[in-house]
Amino acid sequence: MVADLHYAIICSMINNTIKNKKLRGILQVAFSLILLTYLLIRVGPAQIVTTLVEINPVWFGVAFALFLLNVVLRAYRWHILLRSLDDRPSLPYLIYLYFVGYFFNNFIPTGFGGDVVKVISLRQNYGRGTEALSSVMMDRLTGLLGSSIIALLALIWNLLAPSMHIAVPPPLLWVAFFISMSIPTGFLFLRYTNPLAWLARVFPFTRPVTGNEKLLRLAATIRRYPLWTLVQSLLISLPFTLNLILVQFTVARALNVDVALPLFALFVPIIAIVNLLPISFNGLGTREGIYLLLFVPVGIPQNQAVAMSLAYYFLRVSTGLIGGILLAIRSLSQITRPAPVKTDT
Repeated sequence: MVADLHYAIICSMINNTIKNKKLRGILQVAFSLILLTYLLIRVGPAQIVTTLVEINPVWFGVAFALFLLNVVLRAYRWHILLRSLDDRPSLPYLIYLYFVGYFFNNFIPTGFGGDVVKVISLRQNYGRGTEALSSVMMDRLTGLLGSSIIALLALIWNLLAPSMHIAVPPPLLWVAFFISMSIPTGFLFLRYTNPLAWLARVFPFTRPVTGNEKLLRLAATIRRYPLWTLVQSLLISLPFTLNLILVQFTVARALNVDVALPLFALFVPIIAIVNLLPISFNGLGTREGIYLLLFVPVGIPQNQAVAMSLAYYFLRVSTGLIGGILLAIRSLSQITRPAPVKTDT
């Protein structure tokens, strides 16, 4: 009964997503087009194109290889989370689902994103939709935790090593510090306390927020996993974040942009959170805007900042293309697979 109730909740969530996907997708695409067009006109399309055309293919190839490595790391982190819930899909299958998730995120302009596709795929093949949904949420959370820890270490390094000091405007340092502290602080509060119930009891006017179904489900998800599993997942998130920093750095090198490596350690959490905001199509427009806000104050020209964001987006698109090819191959193999022969007993 409990499993059926959980599955019913998941089906309801997915059905609501499907019902609203057309309107949401149209709004996201429209917002991305408007914002991206505004930014391109403001910066100058010709300058951005010139920067992208002169990209170094060797450095960009290295960035793409590092990006693919991160797909494997994310799939392994997801594998650990599922294994702790006694759900044991193979690692190659989870890697495949990650590639397919990129395909749906990049090429299907709707609210029916890659995460929902991964949940449905696991439910169909393993019959455990609740575990799939929970693990996808925790996978994202532990990834943000890893980014926050690396950013905090970069801030400490920036303070304790004057000879290696990075010229970052104080407002940006405070933004990086606030975001980097808020993620682990919020995670610990949700993990070891019940702040939502306390807020609802002490401040009744907060109940529309504290009683939000998604927020309650998120809090329950955080408390569900054993501590050792979370530690393992976080230990994978740290090299994942370091590799993501290298991806961003190699993209900059490919575009001949002179950016200090520690800057990406400071800015990665901010960029990661912006990428999660469901207000634009795959982050287009909002990501370019945040690159301008972060990198222009540290001396990077506007055209190079936007070019870095677009080049990184091309990595995501290329990964999505691989996912589309893998999806087509798998679908074709299932269609052409001979039906099992029934024998009389």
